[in-house]
Amino acid sequence: MMMNSNVEHRARALCAIDAQMAAVPSDEIPALVERLWPVAALEMSGGAVESDTPPPADLAERMSEYQRLKR
Repeated sequence: MMMNSNVEHRARALCAIDAQMAAVPSDEIPALVERLWPVAALEMSGGAVESDTPPPADLAERMSEYQRLKR
């Protein structure tokens, strides 16, 4: 998913904070952020993210995973 680097940076930071708040072990956070930051970016932008590439095939699964993380 290609997008503005500022959006990506903010989405990654938000995802990392959400993972910390959910008590995800610190050694697991980088992989989780790598997987879920596109979902955070979509949420931050209200779904209006311009991208040169199609969304991941498992986007719905990632969205559910991110929602569970934030509970």
